[in-house]
Amino acid sequence: MRRLAPLLAAAGLAACLAVPGALDVDNLARPQQITGELFPPLDAGSNEQGSLHFLVRAYGSGKAMQAADLAEAAYQRIMVDTGLTSFRPLGGLYKIVLYASADEYHKKTGQPAWSSGLSVGNSIYSYEGAHLEAVISHEMTHLIFYEYMGRSEIELRWINEGLAVYEESKAGQPSSGGAAPPLPAWPQGWVPLPLDNVIHMVPASERERTVSAWYLQAHSMVRFMIERGGRIGFGQFLGALRQGSSVDKAVADGFSTWRDLADLYAAWVKAQ
Repeated sequence: MRRLAPLLAAAGLAACLAVPGALDVDNLARPQQITGELFPPLDAGSNEQGSLHFLVRAYGSGKAMQAADLAEAAYQRIMVDTGLTSFRPLGGLYKIVLYASADEYHKKTGQPAWSSGLSVGNSIYSYEGAHLEAVISHEMTHLIFYEYMGRSEIELRWINEGLAVYEESKAGQPSSGGAAPPLPAWPQGWVPLPLDNVIHMVPASERERTVSAWYLQAHSMVRFMIERGGRIGFGQFLGALRQGSSVDKAVADGFSTWRDLADLYAAWVKAQ
């Protein structure tokens, strides 16, 4: 699989999960569209179904259509939660490749055993199973975030990942937004990570995202922004970032409640 490294570097890809042999692809600029197949295709008997925003390849038209419906619901939830209801994909239809099993997925993508899905370019790769809606919600958030921002910066990674985990937690909720399930209580003796650590100490992979203090805190902080600050304000916050504003200025532009990121962080800590 190391032969993919030059291809990925040349294409300037940014995957949610690392492709073997690629160098820190999460932090490279993300293109609007990718042509050609990055991984071996589905075997004979696969089917392709299109929807408003997606082109899904799976084994059987019913499974392809079901995955397209899940993806459209996730897309609408993300649009509502982020206040980006006027945003439209610029690079054509998002692609979803759905392998039949974890074994086929891992064999053809080269992903580690813990991986259940990845996004590369404008495509999502996963496999059939109960996990699918959560994976699509998580990876679709990354696709939208990268395409909307038009760039990938390490200082924005906690927002990107926190939002993706938030949307993953809402899988199964109505496309109109719905309420996220309650966050579990912080463990006894828990101390919040300093703000500088949240911004700069980014984990190398998502392997431990369900237990990693960094992921849990990023999720909690983004949820606080959306649910306390408001979805319209969160959309204005993202819009300011898109225009090149600093995170401090974007917070002030989006939310009348907080003056800057440090003020937001202090309010979040107090609410825990």
